[in-house]
Amino acid sequence: MTTPAGPDPFVWFVCKILLTFFTVITVDLVAVSLLTHKLRVWFPAWFDAQWATRTDPWVVYSQSYFAGIFFIPLLAVSLDHVLRQRPGWVRPVFWTVTIGAFLFILGWKGELMVRFGKQWEALGWLALTSVIWTAVSVAERLPARLAGVTPKRMLKLLARGVACFFLVIAVLDPLLQIGVQHLGWSRGLLIEVGFFVPVGLALLVVS
Repeated sequence: MTTPAGPDPFVWFVCKILLTFFTVITVDLVAVSLLTHKLRVWFPAWFDAQWATRTDPWVVYSQSYFAGIFFIPLLAVSLDHVLRQRPGWVRPVFWTVTIGAFLFILGWKGELMVRFGKQWEALGWLALTSVIWTAVSVAERLPARLAGVTPKRMLKLLARGVACFFLVIAVLDPLLQIGVQHLGWSRGLLIEVGFFVPVGLALLVVS
């Protein structure tokens, strides 16, 4: 019995882009909308034709589509590998059109961002897109990396990780609260340190 081959690298790459893009959009539409108490969409006029002139609109224009713009260069590079088997004139034409379209979109949307003071939001979407892309890429490689890890070793690593987290927090939290923020020693800090330190040390011994 033969093992089924994995997906084509280009097909899998596009799927990763789509997964990342729709995750960013979902975070914007659901999480950010709940945090701001305003529906964040690309086409607010669909829901409220006068949204831009209202003093406190319930729907606002979102720039989360920038997550898709960020992927244009990566997609172009990946597609370039596919086009290597095509006639010689195909790739120069492809890159000319792609670079021209990308610069047009970047200039068009970038100018709007700067005009309305949304450039920091664009950087925020770039950061979120990068984090999610990294997480998807790491998760993609996890099965191969974990193939030789036994349940016992996994439990040891988990215990060691939780122990290190507890011990670091037991030092860092009082340091920041008392040393940086100049707050007094509180009952909450006492309970936190009294719990984290012995449990952290116990987990280190167990691991």
